[in-house]
Amino acid sequence: MSDRFLTELRGYNKEQVDQKLFELQQTLDGFRTRAASDEQTILQLREQLEQEKSKAAQASKGNSFASLGANAQQMLASAEQTSAELVNRAKQDAASTRAAAEHQAQTLINNAKLDVQHITDEANSKAATILAKAQTESESITTAARQDATKLREETAKKVTEQRDTIEIELTNTREEHDKRLAREKAKQDREIAELKAQAAQQVAEQRKAASDEVAKLKSEANDQIERALSEANKKLANVREQVTRQTTEAQRKATEITDAAKATAQGILDDAEVQRTKTISQVNAEVEQIRSDISKQQDEATAKVNDLLKQLEQSRATAKKETDSLVAKAKDIRDEADSYTVAKRQEADRQAEEIIAKARHDAEARVEERRKAAQGELDGLQERIKNLQERESTITQRVTELRSMFANAFSGFAFNDNEKGGVNVPVVNAVAKNLDDAAQKDTRRETEGSTVKVLSDAEGKENSTKAQSQQGDAAAEDSEGELSHLVYGQSSNREGKNDSSRVGK
Repeated sequence: MSDRFLTELRGYNKEQVDQKLFELQQTLDGFRTRAASDEQTILQLREQLEQEKSKAAQASKGNSFASLGANAQQMLASAEQTSAELVNRAKQDAASTRAAAEHQAQTLINNAKLDVQHITDEANSKAATILAKAQTESESITTAARQDATKLREETAKKVTEQRDTIEIELTNTREEHDKRLAREKAKQDREIAELKAQAAQQVAEQRKAASDEVAKLKSEANDQIERALSEANKKLANVREQVTRQTTEAQRKATEITDAAKATAQGILDDAEVQRTKTISQVNAEVEQIRSDISKQQDEATAKVNDLLKQLEQSRATAKKETDSLVAKAKDIRDEADSYTVAKRQEADRQAEEIIAKARHDAEARVEERRKAAQGELDGLQERIKNLQERESTITQRVTELRSMFANAFSGFAFNDNEKGGVNVPVVNAVAKNLDDAAQKDTRRETEGSTVKVLSDAEGKENSTKAQSQQGDAAAEDSEGELSHLVYGQSSNREGKNDSSRVGK
């Protein structure tokens, strides 16, 4: 299993952490099992020592060791006591060393976990602060741009409304002037018809009535055309040119119809007055010429007014287009400024994020290096203790050797033979001192070897744990860096997408 845990929303993966803790618990259980095995070995050595003591006691009874005197018993008791003290002291040192190593290893593990968690929380907090600040600034920029666009839209609508009102006023004035001119023309024609009536009698009166009806019809049609043109101009400003063209064509067609009707009327008048041609031909001709002149004048005026209206509408359209282009350019400049500001803020956020990540990584490396140095110091201390245990083992061995020499020198003259029973010579040195020496040496050697192996195993486990913590700290720093980069670039991309969508919508 890898020492690097996968990160989730609120920390490391729970299953991996539980698995790692389970493995550490198994390792600790193994150490405890080994300690129990060592305890069992010690008990077995004690049993062997007791058996040797029992054998020595039985040999002492069978071979009259009581005759050796109180000096030998005192030396045996002193040797046994010294050996027991050395064994107990070695056991205590081994137990204290093991407990200290386990405690220090657990302390290092806990400190490393707290340091990694602190670094992760600090990096997440700083990243969240930077993202919140960038998001707030982006929202403020978006709000300002939206307000500017709304303001520009309102100004444009106001200007368009003012232009529309101006055009409506001009069209209304034009229509009133046209009505007044038609009224003047009507009065003039009425006066002329009255004169013709006085001169041409009943036929002229009928012709005047027909002409009056035709003029009224033309006036009504012209007013209807103007009203329709105004209505269409107010409803569809975008299609003004097409509407005006259609109105111009319609006006020309109407003018042609009026001319044709006037010509037909004049021809009718000529036909009706053919009987009185000699009397009224000059008057009728003059009237016809006047009507033709009036019709041509009205047609010219209508054409001129339509052309003026087209020019005014074209100028209004050009002005509106120019103002719209200006507003669009201004909105584009505002958008470019907002984009530049957003890019600058995103770069600033990236730089701050990189600084935070570099600082977090540097702090993690410094703390890991500190833990490594502490572990190395602990390892040196453990090696020093191992050296002391080895020296103590040498001292014990030397002491036992001295005791064996003392026993050899003290009891070299004693030889207890059981000739009557056919037994073998059993020297006291071999029966007591050598057995005690071998048992003590084996016990001490096993204790020392077990303690040494235990201390070395704990030291290796501590070093491996320190390395694993270092790798875990590096992995945590890398994960914090990846998570922070992902959040920053993700939020920045989301904000850019939202800003672009808002601008496109606008």
